Amino acid sequence: MISFFKICLSTLNAVLGRLDFFVFFVVLFTLPFGKSFFVPILFGWLCAVFISYFIRRDYSFSWFKGLLILPVIFYLLQLIGFFTSKNANGGLFDMQMKLSLLLVPILLPYQRDSYIVNRNNFLWSFMAGCLAASLFNLDYAIYRSYSLVKGLWVFNPIPKYGWDNYFLGTEFSQLIHPSYFALYLLVALLIIGFELRRWRSIRPVVKIAVILVALLLLTSLILLQSRAGILGFGLLALVWVLYLVFVKRMFILGLGVFLALMILSVLMFTKFNRLANTAKSLENTADSGFNHQSKDDATAIRFWIWKSDLLLIKEHPVWGVGTGDVRDMLQKQYESQGMTNAAQKRLNAHNQYLETWLGTGIFGLIALLAMLFVPLWVGVKKGDWLVVGFLSLTSVNFMFESMLNTIAGVGFFAIFYTMLVSRLTTIQNN
Repeated sequence: MISFFKICLSTLNAVLGRLDFFVFFVVLFTLPFGKSFFVPILFGWLCAVFISYFIRRDYSFSWFKGLLILPVIFYLLQLIGFFTSKNANGGLFDMQMKLSLLLVPILLPYQRDSYIVNRNNFLWSFMAGCLAASLFNLDYAIYRSYSLVKGLWVFNPIPKYGWDNYFLGTEFSQLIHPSYFALYLLVALLIIGFELRRWRSIRPVVKIAVILVALLLLTSLILLQSRAGILGFGLLALVWVLYLVFVKRMFILGLGVFLALMILSVLMFTKFNRLANTAKSLENTADSGFNHQSKDDATAIRFWIWKSDLLLIKEHPVWGVGTGDVRDMLQKQYESQGMTNAAQKRLNAHNQYLETWLGTGIFGLIALLAMLFVPLWVGVKKGDWLVVGFLSLTSVNFMFESMLNTIAGVGFFAIFYTMLVSRLTTIQNN
């Protein structure tokens, strides 16, 4: 009986000691499915990996001296901003929202062999999640477009209220905000592009599957109509063309890709209203000046928001206003600027650099820039272009969204940052 109990206990310890490894695949797969799926699984993984350290006894703080100290320092500066906030509830909410920036770098056991060997498999799990989420959005848009009229099924993708389209923008992206899903798709395409280095050794069936997946992800990216996503894709495409021409010397293929991208760009900015309106708004701004643009225009409002951010930063350049007071201060600024719509919606800074500077002052901004560009610089030196691509995409996205203020943004960033930058940490320690 005692021996049976020992066997059961040993089996339980073995299962719990590796449970976090299997759950981590699910964490990455569910990222594109929104907080209702992702957050509970992330919490379960954090608990599982915490328990595994007690069972395996392989935890060490020695690796903590590497690059992964940067997000922890950033979080600690946010904590200082919390203590200087007048709005304690707002500050506490912000600290809870950014908690993964502290916990994931500390707890991710990237030094274990199972995590090292399966680095690429983790990435493919995320890509599979993006594919599944894209298929869900497409299927749901088709489902919503069909209705039974006088005994016949009629296809009509225009909602009942008479504008928008079930296949475009927020109507299409039902799981998370289009801007964040667009970033996910860009990283998935980056992973595919990174793996294409082994293109000649891949079997034909796999090649066809990869091409079809890439086309589906690209189609989903276009339908999202995210301006930051389109800009990010343009940067990816430009780098890819330069790689084909100057590194691989594939001049004809590079020219063909370039022409295809130019045709795709013309179609997007002429056939999709959101992108066409963006181009028109920018043209009007260039012609008549920023101050003559409407404060409710979908594109120009970002410029008005950034102007409000800078006015507040000018008043609090060193220490900021406190992480919990950012929204309150912005709302007052919106009201004084006559930005009624922005004040009612309590819009954030729509720029992570300005949001951080406003909340935690110049030291918080320096910590954010160090968190992004120190690993980027090391990645360039070490030739880890996957890290470089990820950090470049997120750096661009930070210019248009306060990405670390939402679960979809901060959870994604904390996991991928830790997973990819940990490789550089290992190299630096060695």
